[in-house]
Amino acid sequence: MPAEVKSAEEATEIARSYLCKYFSPTLFTLRPIKVVREGDVWLVEIDVGLFETKIAQVKIDANTEAILEYVTR
Repeated sequence: MPAEVKSAEEATEIARSYLCKYFSPTLFTLRPIKVVREGDVWLVEIDVGLFETKIAQVKIDANTEAILEYVTR
């Protein structure tokens, strides 16, 4: 059973690792913008844009480390 995500740093690392599947870390700079815990969910916002701002929002279950939702805007 996965460990509980207890800190913003852990949540950010989980989100960055997940986003590396979609955005090559050698081509894109994944810049954390905001990390907030709302109950049992971490909401992590990371700028994944190369030339302009493009925000990826990743929701992570704080109890299981599971990715609940991923959207870009």
